Amino acid sequence: MPFYLLLFIVCAAPLPFGAVQVGAWSLLVLSAGFLLAVWGGMVALGKAPAITGTRPLRWAAVAFVLAMAWIVIQTASWTPAAWHHPVWTMGADGLGVPLAGRISLDPQAGILGLTRLLAYAAIFWLAVQYGRDAGRATRGLTIFAVSGAAASGLALLIWGVGLEAFLWFDRDFIEAQTQRGARLAIPFVNPNHLASFAGIGLICAVGLLIGETRGLWRPETESREKLRRFIENVVVTRWYLIAAVLVYVAVLLLSRSRGGLLAALLGVACLVVAVLWRQRPTISAAMVATVAVLGVGAVVFAPSAGRMADRVAGTEMGMDQRLTIYRNTIDAVAASPWLGYGHGGFPSLYRMYDEDDVTQVVEAAHSTVLETVAELGIPAALVLFTAMLIPVGLCWRGVVRRRRDQHLPAIAAAMSVAVIIHSMVDFPLQIPALATAFSFIMGLGVAQSTSSKSR
Repeated sequence: MPFYLLLFIVCAAPLPFGAVQVGAWSLLVLSAGFLLAVWGGMVALGKAPAITGTRPLRWAAVAFVLAMAWIVIQTASWTPAAWHHPVWTMGADGLGVPLAGRISLDPQAGILGLTRLLAYAAIFWLAVQYGRDAGRATRGLTIFAVSGAAASGLALLIWGVGLEAFLWFDRDFIEAQTQRGARLAIPFVNPNHLASFAGIGLICAVGLLIGETRGLWRPETESREKLRRFIENVVVTRWYLIAAVLVYVAVLLLSRSRGGLLAALLGVACLVVAVLWRQRPTISAAMVATVAVLGVGAVVFAPSAGRMADRVAGTEMGMDQRLTIYRNTIDAVAASPWLGYGHGGFPSLYRMYDEDDVTQVVEAAHSTVLETVAELGIPAALVLFTAMLIPVGLCWRGVVRRRRDQHLPAIAAAMSVAVIIHSMVDFPLQIPALATAFSFIMGLGVAQSTSSKSR
């Protein structure tokens, strides 16, 4: 039951606008903490399997704890005065009252951000513990892929029909989305985040379909028998995954997100390469698969090629502004490379380095990697990145070493490639629903990165 409650939280998170509102992500944090406490109580009472996965993740856990400790230190007032940002001294002089100095420009945002990171870690840990069973991991990925496609299908319905109000979407919000140049955004606020979510779902659905083809293409089987088995075992039985793939592709195209589309394509390519590499296909089989993928891609993406080109050509000003944000953020990093400005403090720090080059209010650096370096400082950011990349490496190792169900760690590994690439030019992991999905799938992938005999 805790596993399915966890799965419900992950699947429901995108619906309230990606859980970006305070009430939505607060409920997410409380739910994750509650489930972690329930799991701990069940382990203590012997009602749940013993803790597993600690050895491969020990260095990731150490790095994560160190990064979280640094976030707490950034918000503390007992740190050396030489570490405190000068803004606190200037504020005290301007107000005429003493103010306790800190490294962080926004201590409250740092604490709130810390609670979200801990919730993501709890979701990852629970997924590792409950994902040891391959059947349960497969069910979890399947339910996530199908439910995500259902939410995306609802978005397509709202966008296509042109409804002024539907369920929790009010008229003002619908009108705001329809004024984005025919770009699909619901159930997220930003089309780029919807594209990232569709990319994650697409990788899950494609990976599960690939997993269903195991043993169908043995050399001794006749071609007609191979086709019959494929239709019976994949097309007929797993039709809902094929439908999910079609929905996700439509969402990616209609969102018109360049970064999200490119990240999704690279993720799917990594997934296919990882599975085919493990199975050592013949040259002819590899050529047939390549031609098939290119053919399907041409049929699917050709109709939107012109619109995507117009999208790229029509956003030169937006790209210039984004490059300006990157440049100002790099200047901020150069000014405080070791201590940073505090987790969650980017909106405050950017205002100090913006010379009115960007017209709108900048709340994010549009690069999670760059923003993390600015907020935490280079050393702590590298430590946090290490904590995230170790599980990714474990999933890739599972793809190479596992003899059965290698498509499960391959899904997590390919998903990580897509999300990390997109995070370099946008901020998907700063959206609670996307970070929750990332943590959940990575946990299942790590759980399936080792054989059942070695657990």
